[in-house]
Amino acid sequence: MRTAGFALLCCAAFAPLTSIAAESQSPPPSLKLVLKPHVSTGAVDYVAGQMTIENPTIAANASLLRMPLIIVSIPTARYDGDAIQARDAAGDLPLTQKEEEPTPTGTYRQWLTQRATSGDVVVTFKAPPRVVDAKTRTGPLFDLRADGGGVLGAGITFLPLPDTKSPYRIHFTWDLSDMQPGALGATSNGDGGFDSIAPAETLAFTFYSAGPLHHYPRDSGGNFSMYWLTPPPFDTVELATRIQKLYAYMSAFFKDEGHPYRVFIRHNPHRSGGGTALPKSFMFGWNEATAPTLDGLQSLLAHEMTHNWPALDGEHGDTAWYSEGNAEYYSILLSYRAGAITPEQFLKEINERATGYYTNPYRSSTNKEAADQFWKDWAAQRVPYGRGFMYLAMVDAKLRARSRGKHNLDEIVVEIYRRQTNDEPYTIETWLELVGKTLGAAEAKRDYDAMVAGKLLVPPATSFGPCLHLTRKDAQPYALGFDEGSLNADHKVVRGLVAGSPAAQAGLRDGDEVLTYDDPLEVQKDPSNRMKMKVRRGSEELSIDYLPRGTPVESYRWERVAGIEESKCHF
Repeated sequence: MRTAGFALLCCAAFAPLTSIAAESQSPPPSLKLVLKPHVSTGAVDYVAGQMTIENPTIAANASLLRMPLIIVSIPTARYDGDAIQARDAAGDLPLTQKEEEPTPTGTYRQWLTQRATSGDVVVTFKAPPRVVDAKTRTGPLFDLRADGGGVLGAGITFLPLPDTKSPYRIHFTWDLSDMQPGALGATSNGDGGFDSIAPAETLAFTFYSAGPLHHYPRDSGGNFSMYWLTPPPFDTVELATRIQKLYAYMSAFFKDEGHPYRVFIRHNPHRSGGGTALPKSFMFGWNEATAPTLDGLQSLLAHEMTHNWPALDGEHGDTAWYSEGNAEYYSILLSYRAGAITPEQFLKEINERATGYYTNPYRSSTNKEAADQFWKDWAAQRVPYGRGFMYLAMVDAKLRARSRGKHNLDEIVVEIYRRQTNDEPYTIETWLELVGKTLGAAEAKRDYDAMVAGKLLVPPATSFGPCLHLTRKDAQPYALGFDEGSLNADHKVVRGLVAGSPAAQAGLRDGDEVLTYDDPLEVQKDPSNRMKMKVRRGSEELSIDYLPRGTPVESYRWERVAGIEESKCHF
Protein backbone atom coordinates (compact mmCIF):
# COMPACT_ATOMS: atom_id res chain seq x y z
CA MET A 1 0.00 0.00 0.00
CA ARG A 2 1.32 3.31 -1.03
CA THR A 3 0.45 6.76 0.18
CA ALA A 4 2.25 9.17 -2.15
CA GLY A 5 1.28 11.95 0.22
CA PHE A 6 -2.12 10.61 1.16
CA ALA A 7 -3.58 8.95 4.21
CA LEU A 8 -2.50 5.38 4.77
CA LEU A 9 -4.35 2.72 2.94
CA CYS A 10 -4.29 -0.76 4.23
CA CYS A 11 -5.84 -4.01 3.31
CA ALA A 12 -3.00 -6.30 2.29
CA ALA A 13 -3.98 -8.68 5.08
CA PHE A 14 -7.51 -9.14 3.87
CA ALA A 15 -8.91 -12.05 1.91
CA PRO A 16 -8.55 -11.90 -1.89
CA LEU A 17 -11.61 -11.70 -4.12
CA THR A 18 -11.10 -14.75 -6.27
CA SER A 19 -13.56 -17.30 -7.52
CA ILE A 20 -13.01 -20.79 -6.16
CA ALA A 21 -14.21 -24.15 -7.36
CA ALA A 22 -16.81 -26.07 -5.44
CA GLU A 23 -15.23 -28.63 -3.14
CA SER A 24 -17.62 -31.39 -4.14
CA GLN A 25 -19.86 -32.31 -7.01
CA SER A 26 -22.84 -30.68 -5.28
CA PRO A 27 -23.07 -26.97 -6.04
CA PRO A 28 -22.63 -24.64 -3.07
CA PRO A 29 -25.73 -22.85 -1.71
CA SER A 30 -26.79 -19.61 -3.33
CA LEU A 31 -26.34 -16.16 -1.81
CA LYS A 32 -28.33 -13.41 -3.53
CA LEU A 33 -27.66 -9.76 -2.68
CA VAL A 34 -29.57 -6.74 -4.00
CA LEU A 35 -28.52 -3.17 -3.15
CA LYS A 36 -30.99 -0.32 -3.75
CA PRO A 37 -29.70 3.27 -3.15
CA HIS A 38 -32.42 5.69 -2.03
CA VAL A 39 -32.15 9.36 -2.98
CA SER A 40 -33.67 12.25 -1.03
CA THR A 41 -33.18 15.95 -1.96
CA GLY A 42 -30.50 15.02 -4.47
CA ALA A 43 -28.34 12.87 -2.20
CA VAL A 44 -28.32 9.20 -1.21
CA ASP A 45 -29.65 8.95 2.35
CA TYR A 46 -29.46 5.16 2.63
CA VAL A 47 -28.80 1.98 0.69
CA ALA A 48 -31.42 -0.71 1.21
CA GLY A 49 -30.06 -4.22 1.16
CA GLN A 50 -31.78 -7.56 0.76
CA MET A 51 -29.81 -10.78 1.06
CA THR A 52 -31.25 -14.26 0.53
CA ILE A 53 -29.23 -17.14 2.00
CA GLU A 54 -30.17 -20.57 0.72
CA ASN A 55 -31.07 -22.94 3.58
CA PRO A 56 -28.27 -22.01 6.03
CA THR A 57 -29.49 -24.51 8.72
CA ILE A 58 -28.37 -22.39 11.67
CA ALA A 59 -29.12 -23.79 15.12
CA ALA A 60 -30.75 -21.72 17.85
CA ASN A 61 -28.37 -19.22 19.49
CA ALA A 62 -25.78 -19.73 16.73
CA SER A 63 -24.22 -17.03 14.59
CA LEU A 64 -26.03 -16.21 11.36
CA LEU A 65 -24.33 -12.92 10.41
CA ARG A 66 -21.10 -11.13 11.21
CA MET A 67 -19.56 -7.72 10.43
CA PRO A 68 -17.28 -5.22 12.18
CA LEU A 69 -18.38 -2.28 14.31
CA ILE A 70 -14.99 -0.67 13.66
CA ILE A 71 -12.49 -1.82 11.03
CA VAL A 72 -8.95 -0.38 10.99
CA SER A 73 -10.20 2.76 12.79
CA ILE A 74 -13.20 3.29 10.44
CA PRO A 75 -16.71 3.16 11.99
CA THR A 76 -19.26 1.02 10.17
CA ALA A 77 -23.05 1.02 9.82
CA ARG A 78 -23.21 -1.05 13.06
CA TYR A 79 -26.93 -1.88 12.80
CA ASP A 80 -27.74 -1.44 16.48
CA GLY A 81 -31.01 -2.69 17.93
CA ASP A 82 -33.35 -4.18 15.34
CA ALA A 83 -31.77 -2.43 12.33
CA ILE A 84 -31.25 -5.86 10.72
CA GLN A 85 -34.41 -7.86 10.05
CA ALA A 86 -34.52 -11.55 9.14
CA ARG A 87 -37.25 -13.99 8.15
CA ASP A 88 -37.44 -17.56 6.88
CA ALA A 89 -40.07 -20.18 6.02
CA ALA A 90 -41.35 -20.10 9.61
CA GLY A 91 -41.82 -16.32 9.65
CA ASP A 92 -39.89 -13.60 11.44
CA LEU A 93 -36.48 -14.75 12.66
CA PRO A 94 -35.53 -12.85 15.86
CA LEU A 95 -31.84 -11.97 16.22
CA THR A 96 -29.67 -11.08 19.20
CA GLN A 97 -26.26 -9.43 19.12
CA LYS A 98 -22.92 -10.59 20.49
CA GLU A 99 -19.70 -8.57 20.33
CA GLU A 100 -16.37 -10.31 19.91
CA GLU A 101 -13.17 -9.36 21.70
CA PRO A 102 -11.42 -6.44 19.95
CA THR A 103 -8.48 -7.25 17.67
CA PRO A 104 -5.71 -4.96 16.35
CA THR A 105 -7.72 -4.44 13.14
CA GLY A 106 -11.23 -4.06 14.51
CA THR A 107 -14.14 -5.14 16.68
CA TYR A 108 -16.68 -7.57 15.21
CA ARG A 109 -20.32 -8.23 16.06
CA GLN A 110 -22.31 -11.41 15.50
CA TRP A 111 -26.08 -11.71 15.02
CA LEU A 112 -27.37 -14.90 16.64
CA THR A 113 -30.65 -16.63 15.81
CA GLN A 114 -33.08 -17.06 18.71
CA ARG A 115 -34.37 -20.25 17.09
CA ALA A 116 -33.21 -22.70 14.46
CA THR A 117 -33.64 -21.51 10.88
CA SER A 118 -36.17 -23.08 8.52
CA GLY A 119 -35.45 -23.00 4.79
CA ASP A 120 -34.03 -19.92 3.08
CA VAL A 121 -33.30 -16.86 5.21
CA VAL A 122 -33.99 -13.34 3.89
CA VAL A 123 -32.07 -10.51 5.59
CA THR A 124 -32.96 -6.82 5.10
CA PHE A 125 -31.16 -3.69 6.28
CA LYS A 126 -30.69 0.01 5.48
CA ALA A 127 -27.13 1.29 5.32
CA PRO A 128 -26.74 5.04 5.98
CA PRO A 129 -23.77 6.81 4.37
CA ARG A 130 -21.26 8.03 6.93
CA VAL A 131 -21.59 11.74 7.70
CA VAL A 132 -18.19 13.40 7.21
CA ASP A 133 -16.77 16.91 7.29
CA ALA A 134 -13.42 18.71 7.21
CA LYS A 135 -12.51 17.38 10.68
CA THR A 136 -13.30 13.73 10.00
CA ARG A 137 -10.51 11.40 10.95
CA THR A 138 -8.72 10.03 7.89
CA GLY A 139 -8.03 6.37 7.32
CA PRO A 140 -8.64 3.57 4.83
CA LEU A 141 -11.38 4.42 2.32
CA PHE A 142 -13.81 1.72 3.41
CA ASP A 143 -16.70 3.80 4.74
CA LEU A 144 -19.91 4.15 2.73
CA ARG A 145 -20.26 7.78 1.59
CA ALA A 146 -22.66 9.90 -0.40
CA ASP A 147 -20.87 11.72 -3.21
CA GLY A 148 -22.04 13.67 -6.26
CA GLY A 149 -25.61 12.38 -6.16
CA GLY A 150 -24.43 8.80 -5.75
CA VAL A 151 -22.82 6.54 -3.20
CA LEU A 152 -19.63 4.52 -2.87
CA GLY A 153 -17.80 2.42 -0.29
CA ALA A 154 -16.49 -1.01 0.61
CA GLY A 155 -18.79 -3.82 1.70
CA ILE A 156 -16.82 -4.39 4.91
CA THR A 157 -18.48 -1.32 6.48
CA PHE A 158 -22.12 -1.96 5.58
CA LEU A 159 -22.73 -5.60 4.61
CA PRO A 160 -23.74 -8.07 7.36
CA LEU A 161 -22.70 -11.40 5.88
CA PRO A 162 -23.03 -15.11 6.69
CA ASP A 163 -20.60 -16.13 9.41
CA THR A 164 -18.92 -18.93 7.50
CA LYS A 165 -15.87 -19.48 5.29
CA SER A 166 -17.69 -21.91 2.96
CA PRO A 167 -18.27 -20.94 -0.68
CA TYR A 168 -21.56 -19.69 -2.12
CA ARG A 169 -22.96 -19.19 -5.59
CA ILE A 170 -23.00 -15.41 -5.26
CA HIS A 171 -25.44 -13.40 -7.37
CA PHE A 172 -25.19 -9.63 -6.89
CA THR A 173 -27.47 -7.05 -8.55
CA TRP A 174 -28.20 -3.33 -8.31
CA ASP A 175 -31.72 -1.90 -8.08
CA LEU A 176 -31.36 1.71 -9.29
CA SER A 177 -35.07 2.44 -9.63
CA ASP A 178 -34.96 5.17 -6.95
CA MET A 179 -32.15 7.05 -8.73
CA GLN A 180 -32.27 9.45 -11.65
CA PRO A 181 -32.55 8.01 -15.18
CA GLY A 182 -29.14 7.07 -16.52
CA ALA A 183 -27.74 6.03 -13.14
CA LEU A 184 -25.12 3.29 -13.26
CA GLY A 185 -23.87 0.75 -10.75
CA ALA A 186 -20.38 -0.71 -10.56
CA THR A 187 -18.24 -2.86 -8.26
CA SER A 188 -14.68 -4.11 -8.06
CA ASN A 189 -15.82 -6.66 -10.65
CA GLY A 190 -16.91 -4.04 -13.18
CA ASP A 191 -20.16 -2.57 -14.49
CA GLY A 192 -23.49 -3.79 -13.13
CA GLY A 193 -23.91 -6.94 -11.10
CA PHE A 194 -21.82 -10.09 -11.04
CA ASP A 195 -21.88 -13.81 -10.34
CA SER A 196 -19.14 -15.70 -8.56
CA ILE A 197 -18.45 -18.89 -6.63
CA ALA A 198 -16.62 -17.66 -3.54
CA PRO A 199 -16.93 -17.20 0.24
CA ALA A 200 -19.39 -14.53 1.38
CA GLU A 201 -16.42 -12.60 2.78
CA THR A 202 -15.45 -11.59 -0.74
CA LEU A 203 -18.53 -9.34 -0.81
CA ALA A 204 -17.05 -7.47 2.15
CA PHE A 205 -13.78 -6.80 0.36
CA THR A 206 -15.41 -5.36 -2.75
CA PHE A 207 -15.98 -1.70 -3.66
CA TYR A 208 -19.52 -0.61 -4.63
CA SER A 209 -20.57 2.59 -6.36
CA ALA A 210 -23.82 3.76 -7.93
CA GLY A 211 -25.32 6.99 -9.24
CA PRO A 212 -24.50 9.39 -12.07
CA LEU A 213 -21.18 7.60 -12.60
CA HIS A 214 -18.58 8.92 -15.00
CA HIS A 215 -16.35 6.17 -16.29
CA TYR A 216 -13.41 5.33 -18.53
CA PRO A 217 -13.57 3.85 -21.06
CA ARG A 218 -16.89 5.29 -22.18
CA ASP A 219 -17.92 1.92 -23.56
CA SER A 220 -18.47 -0.81 -20.99
CA GLY A 221 -16.41 -3.95 -21.02
CA GLY A 222 -12.71 -4.71 -21.05
CA ASN A 223 -10.46 -5.54 -18.14
CA PHE A 224 -9.82 -1.96 -16.95
CA SER A 225 -12.23 0.74 -15.80
CA MET A 226 -12.09 3.97 -13.79
CA TYR A 227 -15.17 5.47 -12.09
CA TRP A 228 -15.95 8.79 -10.40
CA LEU A 229 -19.03 10.74 -9.26
CA THR A 230 -17.79 14.29 -8.51
CA PRO A 231 -15.49 15.46 -11.36
CA PRO A 232 -11.97 15.89 -9.88
CA PRO A 233 -9.48 18.72 -10.66
CA PHE A 234 -7.20 16.53 -12.81
CA ASP A 235 -7.44 14.87 -16.20
CA THR A 236 -9.14 11.55 -15.46
CA VAL A 237 -8.83 10.30 -19.04
CA GLU A 238 -5.09 10.96 -19.13
CA LEU A 239 -4.64 9.24 -15.77
CA ALA A 240 -6.75 6.25 -16.82
CA THR A 241 -4.85 5.93 -20.10
CA ARG A 242 -1.50 5.84 -18.26
CA ILE A 243 -2.68 3.33 -15.67
CA GLN A 244 -4.32 1.04 -18.22
CA LYS A 245 -1.03 0.71 -20.12
CA LEU A 246 0.97 0.18 -16.94
CA TYR A 247 -1.47 -2.45 -15.68
CA ALA A 248 -1.09 -4.38 -18.94
CA TYR A 249 2.71 -4.34 -18.55
CA MET A 250 2.57 -5.44 -14.92
CA SER A 251 0.11 -8.23 -15.69
CA ALA A 252 2.44 -9.57 -18.36
CA PHE A 253 5.44 -9.44 -15.99
CA PHE A 254 3.61 -11.54 -13.39
CA LYS A 255 2.19 -13.83 -16.12
CA ASP A 256 -1.35 -12.88 -15.13
CA GLU A 257 -2.78 -11.25 -18.23
CA GLY A 258 -6.49 -10.82 -18.78
CA HIS A 259 -7.75 -10.21 -15.26
CA PRO A 260 -9.78 -7.04 -14.52
CA TYR A 261 -8.75 -4.01 -12.53
CA ARG A 262 -11.09 -1.21 -11.38
CA VAL A 263 -10.28 2.23 -9.96
CA PHE A 264 -12.76 4.36 -8.01
CA ILE A 265 -12.33 8.07 -7.21
CA ARG A 266 -14.15 9.90 -4.42
CA HIS A 267 -14.26 13.49 -3.23
CA ASN A 268 -13.22 14.11 0.39
CA PRO A 269 -14.34 17.10 2.50
CA HIS A 270 -11.13 16.84 4.54
CA ARG A 271 -7.70 17.84 3.28
CA SER A 272 -6.20 14.37 3.09
CA GLY A 273 -6.77 12.42 -0.10
CA GLY A 274 -6.16 8.82 0.82
CA GLY A 275 -6.36 5.57 -1.03
CA THR A 276 -7.18 1.95 -0.28
CA ALA A 277 -6.65 -1.26 -2.20
CA LEU A 278 -8.98 -4.23 -2.37
CA PRO A 279 -8.45 -7.28 -4.60
CA LYS A 280 -8.30 -6.21 -8.25
CA SER A 281 -9.49 -2.71 -7.35
CA PHE A 282 -8.49 0.54 -5.71
CA MET A 283 -10.18 3.68 -4.41
CA PHE A 284 -8.49 7.03 -3.84
CA GLY A 285 -9.76 10.40 -2.69
CA TRP A 286 -9.06 14.03 -3.43
CA ASN A 287 -9.73 17.43 -1.91
CA GLU A 288 -9.53 20.87 -3.49
CA ALA A 289 -6.96 22.08 -0.95
CA THR A 290 -4.58 19.19 -1.69
CA ALA A 291 -5.34 18.41 -5.33
CA PRO A 292 -3.03 15.58 -6.46
CA THR A 293 -0.84 15.66 -9.56
CA LEU A 294 -1.05 13.10 -12.36
CA ASP A 295 2.51 11.93 -11.63
CA GLY A 296 1.70 11.52 -7.95
CA LEU A 297 -1.45 9.56 -8.73
CA GLN A 298 0.39 7.39 -11.23
CA SER A 299 2.94 6.53 -8.54
CA LEU A 300 0.18 5.80 -6.04
CA LEU A 301 -1.76 3.58 -8.43
CA ALA A 302 1.37 1.78 -9.62
CA HIS A 303 2.03 0.76 -6.01
CA GLU A 304 -1.54 -0.36 -5.48
CA MET A 305 -1.72 -2.38 -8.69
CA THR A 306 1.44 -4.22 -7.71
CA HIS A 307 -0.44 -5.43 -4.63
CA ASN A 308 -2.42 -7.73 -6.92
CA TRP A 309 0.55 -10.10 -7.08
CA PRO A 310 3.36 -10.29 -4.45
CA ALA A 311 2.18 -11.79 -1.16
CA LEU A 312 3.24 -14.32 1.45
CA ASP A 313 0.91 -16.54 3.43
CA GLY A 314 1.06 -15.54 7.11
CA GLU A 315 0.22 -12.86 9.63
CA HIS A 316 0.31 -9.32 8.26
CA GLY A 317 2.86 -8.19 10.85
CA ASP A 318 5.21 -10.97 9.75
CA THR A 319 4.76 -10.62 5.98
CA ALA A 320 4.09 -6.89 5.40
CA TRP A 321 7.76 -6.33 4.56
CA TYR A 322 7.20 -8.57 1.52
CA SER A 323 3.84 -7.26 0.31
CA GLU A 324 4.60 -3.59 0.96
CA GLY A 325 8.28 -3.81 0.07
CA ASN A 326 7.53 -5.47 -3.27
CA ALA A 327 4.74 -2.98 -3.99
CA GLU A 328 7.27 -0.18 -3.46
CA TYR A 329 10.06 -1.94 -5.34
CA TYR A 330 8.18 -3.18 -8.41
CA SER A 331 5.89 -0.19 -8.78
CA ILE A 332 9.04 1.81 -9.49
CA LEU A 333 10.98 -0.85 -11.39
CA LEU A 334 8.14 -1.89 -13.69
CA SER A 335 7.10 1.73 -14.27
CA TYR A 336 10.63 2.42 -15.49
CA ARG A 337 10.78 -0.70 -17.65
CA ALA A 338 7.40 0.14 -19.16
CA GLY A 339 8.58 3.65 -20.03
CA ALA A 340 6.04 5.22 -17.65
CA ILE A 341 8.74 7.14 -15.74
CA THR A 342 12.07 8.64 -16.77
CA PRO A 343 15.48 7.65 -15.37
CA GLU A 344 15.42 10.88 -13.35
CA GLN A 345 12.04 9.98 -11.87
CA PHE A 346 13.31 6.46 -11.13
CA LEU A 347 16.25 7.86 -9.15
CA LYS A 348 14.00 10.28 -7.30
CA GLU A 349 11.53 7.53 -6.39
CA ILE A 350 14.10 5.06 -5.02
CA ASN A 351 15.81 7.81 -3.01
CA GLU A 352 12.47 8.77 -1.48
CA ARG A 353 12.19 5.16 -0.27
CA ALA A 354 15.75 5.18 1.05
CA THR A 355 15.25 8.47 2.90
CA GLY A 356 11.95 7.25 4.30
CA TYR A 357 13.64 4.12 5.63
CA TYR A 358 16.74 5.69 7.17
CA THR A 359 14.92 8.60 8.80
CA ASN A 360 11.99 6.63 10.21
CA PRO A 361 12.01 6.89 14.03
CA TYR A 362 11.02 3.19 14.15
CA ARG A 363 13.97 2.14 11.98
CA SER A 364 15.53 0.01 14.75
CA SER A 365 12.26 -1.53 15.94
CA THR A 366 11.61 -5.18 15.25
CA ASN A 367 8.88 -6.05 12.78
CA LYS A 368 6.65 -7.06 15.68
CA GLU A 369 7.30 -3.85 17.61
CA ALA A 370 6.45 -1.77 14.55
CA ALA A 371 3.34 -3.88 13.88
CA ASP A 372 2.13 -3.29 17.46
CA GLN A 373 2.20 0.47 16.77
CA PHE A 374 0.83 0.18 13.23
CA TRP A 375 -2.58 1.81 13.81
CA LYS A 376 -1.28 4.28 16.39
CA ASP A 377 1.53 6.06 14.57
CA TRP A 378 2.00 7.04 10.91
CA ALA A 379 5.74 6.45 11.13
CA ALA A 380 5.21 2.87 12.34
CA GLN A 381 2.89 2.27 9.39
CA ARG A 382 5.75 3.13 7.03
CA VAL A 383 8.22 0.60 8.45
CA PRO A 384 7.36 -2.35 6.16
CA TYR A 385 7.40 -0.05 3.12
CA GLY A 386 10.92 1.30 3.52
CA ARG A 387 12.41 -1.73 5.27
CA GLY A 388 10.98 -4.13 2.70
CA PHE A 389 12.19 -1.99 -0.19
CA MET A 390 15.78 -1.75 1.12
CA TYR A 391 15.93 -5.44 2.01
CA LEU A 392 14.68 -6.46 -1.44
CA ALA A 393 17.17 -4.11 -3.14
CA MET A 394 19.93 -5.73 -1.07
CA VAL A 395 18.81 -9.28 -1.88
CA ASP A 396 18.52 -8.51 -5.60
CA ALA A 397 22.04 -7.05 -5.71
CA LYS A 398 23.43 -10.08 -3.86
CA LEU A 399 21.65 -12.53 -6.15
CA ARG A 400 22.99 -10.82 -9.27
CA ALA A 401 26.54 -10.61 -7.91
CA ARG A 402 26.69 -14.21 -6.60
CA SER A 403 25.26 -15.72 -9.83
CA ARG A 404 27.17 -13.40 -12.18
CA GLY A 405 23.92 -11.99 -13.48
CA LYS A 406 22.13 -15.32 -14.01
CA HIS A 407 19.64 -14.89 -11.14
CA ASN A 408 17.76 -11.97 -9.64
CA LEU A 409 14.78 -11.00 -7.53
CA ASP A 410 12.38 -11.04 -10.48
CA GLU A 411 12.41 -14.79 -10.88
CA ILE A 412 11.83 -15.41 -7.15
CA VAL A 413 8.88 -13.02 -6.86
CA VAL A 414 7.23 -14.38 -10.01
CA GLU A 415 7.79 -17.95 -8.79
CA ILE A 416 6.20 -17.21 -5.42
CA TYR A 417 3.16 -15.75 -7.19
CA ARG A 418 2.97 -18.87 -9.39
CA ARG A 419 2.94 -21.05 -6.29
CA GLN A 420 0.28 -18.87 -4.70
CA THR A 421 -2.06 -19.21 -7.68
CA ASN A 422 -1.47 -22.97 -7.86
CA ASP A 423 -2.29 -23.60 -4.20
CA GLU A 424 1.32 -24.42 -3.37
CA PRO A 425 3.07 -23.12 -0.22
CA TYR A 426 4.05 -19.45 -0.42
CA THR A 427 5.30 -18.71 3.07
CA ILE A 428 8.37 -17.07 4.59
CA GLU A 429 9.99 -20.51 4.39
CA THR A 430 9.31 -20.48 0.63
CA TRP A 431 11.10 -17.15 0.36
CA LEU A 432 14.11 -18.39 2.32
CA GLU A 433 14.24 -21.58 0.26
CA LEU A 434 14.31 -19.72 -3.06
CA VAL A 435 16.82 -17.08 -1.94
CA GLY A 436 18.96 -19.77 -0.34
CA LYS A 437 19.37 -21.60 -3.65
CA THR A 438 21.71 -18.85 -4.80
CA LEU A 439 23.02 -17.25 -1.60
CA GLY A 440 23.06 -20.37 0.55
CA ALA A 441 20.59 -21.18 3.31
CA ALA A 442 22.73 -19.71 6.11
CA GLU A 443 23.25 -16.33 4.44
CA ALA A 444 19.62 -16.11 3.34
CA LYS A 445 18.45 -16.74 6.91
CA ARG A 446 21.03 -14.38 8.43
CA ASP A 447 20.00 -11.48 6.18
CA TYR A 448 16.32 -12.15 6.81
CA ASP A 449 16.74 -12.32 10.59
CA ALA A 450 18.67 -9.04 10.56
CA MET A 451 15.84 -7.35 8.64
CA VAL A 452 13.19 -8.70 11.03
CA ALA A 453 15.23 -7.56 14.04
CA GLY A 454 15.48 -3.98 12.76
CA LYS A 455 19.21 -4.07 12.01
CA LEU A 456 20.47 -1.29 9.73
CA LEU A 457 20.12 -2.32 6.06
CA VAL A 458 22.74 -1.08 3.61
CA PRO A 459 22.46 -2.61 0.13
CA PRO A 460 25.69 -3.18 -1.84
CA ALA A 461 27.03 0.01 -3.38
CA THR A 462 26.47 -1.47 -6.84
CA SER A 463 22.75 -2.16 -6.35
CA PHE A 464 20.80 -0.68 -9.27
CA GLY A 465 24.16 -0.63 -11.08
CA PRO A 466 26.02 0.09 -13.16
CA CYS A 467 24.44 3.52 -13.53
CA LEU A 468 23.75 4.18 -9.86
CA HIS A 469 25.99 4.03 -6.81
CA LEU A 470 24.94 3.97 -3.14
CA THR A 471 26.69 6.59 -1.02
CA ARG A 472 26.41 7.70 2.59
CA LYS A 473 24.40 10.90 3.07
CA ASP A 474 23.30 11.36 6.68
CA ALA A 475 19.81 12.79 7.14
CA GLN A 476 17.56 14.05 9.91
CA PRO A 477 14.91 11.60 11.15
CA TYR A 478 11.26 12.57 11.18
CA ALA A 479 10.10 13.90 14.57
CA LEU A 480 6.60 15.40 14.71
CA GLY A 481 7.26 16.71 18.22
CA PHE A 482 4.00 15.59 19.85
CA ASP A 483 1.80 12.52 20.14
CA GLU A 484 0.67 11.60 16.61
CA GLY A 485 -2.47 10.13 18.11
CA SER A 486 -3.56 13.73 18.67
CA LEU A 487 -4.34 13.89 14.95
CA ASN A 488 -6.34 10.66 14.88
CA ALA A 489 -9.32 11.81 16.95
CA ASP A 490 -12.29 13.59 15.40
CA HIS A 491 -11.60 16.46 17.83
CA LYS A 492 -7.88 17.01 17.38
CA VAL A 493 -6.05 18.46 20.39
CA VAL A 494 -2.25 18.53 20.80
CA ARG A 495 -1.02 16.11 23.46
CA GLY A 496 2.43 14.97 24.55
CA LEU A 497 4.38 17.97 23.26
CA VAL A 498 8.14 17.24 23.43
CA ALA A 499 9.92 20.02 25.29
CA GLY A 500 12.60 21.69 23.16
CA SER A 501 11.39 20.06 19.95
CA PRO A 502 11.03 22.09 16.74
CA ALA A 503 7.26 21.96 17.30
CA ALA A 504 7.62 23.50 20.76
CA GLN A 505 10.12 26.05 19.50
CA ALA A 506 7.64 27.05 16.77
CA GLY A 507 5.10 27.93 19.46
CA LEU A 508 2.90 24.83 19.62
CA ARG A 509 1.45 24.08 23.06
CA ASP A 510 -0.31 21.14 24.71
CA GLY A 511 -4.05 21.70 24.54
CA ASP A 512 -4.00 23.57 21.23
CA GLU A 513 -7.00 22.62 19.10
CA VAL A 514 -5.78 21.56 15.64
CA LEU A 515 -7.81 23.19 12.86
CA THR A 516 -5.71 22.25 9.81
CA TYR A 517 -2.42 20.44 9.28
CA ASP A 518 -0.30 18.99 6.50
CA ASP A 519 -0.55 15.25 5.92
CA PRO A 520 2.21 13.70 8.10
CA LEU A 521 2.82 11.02 5.48
CA GLU A 522 3.49 13.68 2.86
CA VAL A 523 5.72 15.59 5.29
CA GLN A 524 7.78 12.46 6.01
CA LYS A 525 8.57 11.87 2.33
CA ASP A 526 11.17 14.62 2.06
CA PRO A 527 13.50 15.89 4.84
CA SER A 528 12.94 19.45 3.60
CA ASN A 529 9.14 19.28 3.98
CA ARG A 530 7.76 21.48 6.74
CA MET A 531 4.74 20.92 8.95
CA LYS A 532 2.23 23.74 8.65
CA MET A 533 -0.67 23.87 11.07
CA LYS A 534 -3.43 26.18 12.19
CA VAL A 535 -4.48 25.86 15.82
CA ARG A 536 -6.95 27.53 18.14
CA ARG A 537 -5.78 28.59 21.60
CA GLY A 538 -8.63 30.09 23.54
CA SER A 539 -10.21 32.63 21.23
CA GLU A 540 -7.04 33.07 19.16
CA GLU A 541 -6.13 31.27 15.95
CA LEU A 542 -2.40 30.74 15.35
CA SER A 543 -0.28 29.55 12.42
CA ILE A 544 2.50 27.07 13.26
CA ASP A 545 5.29 26.30 10.79
CA TYR A 546 8.31 24.12 11.58
CA LEU A 547 10.69 21.46 10.24
CA PRO A 548 9.74 18.19 12.00
CA ARG A 549 13.24 16.72 12.05
CA GLY A 550 15.73 15.62 14.69
CA THR A 551 19.50 15.07 14.90
CA PRO A 552 21.05 13.55 11.72
CA VAL A 553 21.41 9.76 11.60
CA GLU A 554 23.37 7.38 9.37
CA SER A 555 21.69 7.35 5.96
CA TYR A 556 22.41 6.38 2.35
CA ARG A 557 21.09 7.33 -1.08
CA TRP A 558 21.79 6.48 -4.70
CA GLU A 559 23.60 8.85 -7.06
CA ARG A 560 24.01 8.75 -10.83
CA VAL A 561 27.38 7.48 -11.99
CA ALA A 562 28.83 9.91 -14.51
CA GLY A 563 30.06 8.76 -17.92
CA ILE A 564 27.79 5.73 -18.39
CA GLU A 565 25.36 5.81 -21.30
CA GLU A 566 21.68 5.46 -20.47
CA SER A 567 21.39 2.49 -22.83
CA LYS A 568 23.64 0.48 -20.50
CA CYS A 569 21.45 1.06 -17.46
CA HIS A 570 19.33 -1.98 -16.63
CA PHE A 571 17.09 -1.69 -13.59
